[in-house]
Amino acid sequence: MTIFTIPGLILWLFIIPFCIGLIPMPWIPEKDRNAGVALVAGYLIMLPLCWLVTVPCILFVEYNSFLVMVRWFTVLLAAAAAAGIGICMWAARKGERVLRQRLDMMDMTWGERLGWLVFFALLAWQLYKAFTLTSFDGDDAEYVAQSLVTVQSNTMYRILPYTGGTTSLDIRHSLAVLPIWIAYIGRMTGLHTTILAHSVLPFVWIPLTYIVFYEIGKHLFRRKEEKTKGGLALFMVFIALFQMFGNVSIYTNETFFLTRTWQGKAVAASFVIPVTIWLLLWIFDEGDERNPGEKKRRKKKEPAAVWALLALANMTAGVCTSMVVFLNVVLIGAAAFWLMVVERKFSILIKAGCICIPNGVYMLLYLFLHA
Repeated sequence: MTIFTIPGLILWLFIIPFCIGLIPMPWIPEKDRNAGVALVAGYLIMLPLCWLVTVPCILFVEYNSFLVMVRWFTVLLAAAAAAGIGICMWAARKGERVLRQRLDMMDMTWGERLGWLVFFALLAWQLYKAFTLTSFDGDDAEYVAQSLVTVQSNTMYRILPYTGGTTSLDIRHSLAVLPIWIAYIGRMTGLHTTILAHSVLPFVWIPLTYIVFYEIGKHLFRRKEEKTKGGLALFMVFIALFQMFGNVSIYTNETFFLTRTWQGKAVAASFVIPVTIWLLLWIFDEGDERNPGEKKRRKKKEPAAVWALLALANMTAGVCTSMVVFLNVVLIGAAAFWLMVVERKFSILIKAGCICIPNGVYMLLYLFLHA
C-alpha cells in the first residue's frame, strides 16, 4: 500500500461515482435532489457501463482482455464524470441548484436528534465491526480469487480461481462482472483485491444501502407531521437493528449484508432490490400527495429520470448476479400492474416493459452462451 492508495480509493469509489451521478440530477424533482441520490445514481450508471465494456471483452478478446477492458472503461468513466460536471455547470447557469436537500439537525426536535444520533452510532459500530472482524466463507474462493486472478493474469474468466489452471471461458459466471469491477478498482488504486473486498468495500456498500433506505423512509414518512415526530429517524434505527440482529440463518439478507458485503449476491439483495423498491415508491408517490380536504388526487407525472434509473437498476442486477435479473422483472411487473390499475393508465405497463428490455437481452444472452 502506498500513500496514494487512500486518495485513489476516495477518487474511484466516491468522487468519480458522485460526478457521474450528477448527470440525471436536473431531470429529478428539486425536492429529491441530494448528494446521497447523486452517489447512488452514480453507481447505477457506473456498474452498467462496466458490464457494457467487460462482456464484449470477455467474449471477443482472448488474451489480455482485462487490459483492454481497463482502457475502455477508464475512458468511459472519465467521459461520464466530465458529462456530470458539465451538466451541473449548465444547470447552474440556468439558475438551478443541482443539490438541494440536506439533513439539518438544527431544525429537529430533541427526540429526532437523539434518533439520528443513535442511528449514526449504530452505523459506525457496523462499519467498525465489518472492518475489524472481517469474515471469510467458501464463496470467496470464487469471487475474491476471481478478482485476484484477473489482476495477475490480465485475462477474465479464462483461469480457474480454485486451482490457477487455464480453462475455457467460464460461461456460468462471466456475465456477472462485479468481481471484474473489483479487480478494476484494485488495478487503479494498487490495492490488493482481497484487502479491497474484505476491508474497504464494506465502507462503500453499507453506507450506500442506508442511503437507499433513507430515501425509502422519506416516501413512507413523506407527510411533514410524520417527519417532525421522528418517524424517519426511528425507521432508520429499526432498519439498522434489523441488520445487526438478522443473522438467524446463513441465508438471510442481513447475514449477507454484514458478513459477505462484497459478493454479488449480497450487493444484489442489499442494494439493487431496495433501490428498485425505492424507485417504484418514487413513481407511485410523485405528484400524489393530497392537500387537506382534497378528495381527488392530482394527475401523476412520473419523472423520466426515475424510469431511466429503474432501467439502470435492472442492468446493475445483471452485474451482480443472474438470479436478480429475473426477480427484478417480477417485482417491477407486479408493481406496474397495480399502478396501472390505480391510475387507469396502460402506458405505465408499457414503460415497465420497456425498462425490462435489458433483462430480457441478458437472459437471452445467458441462454445462448449456455446452448
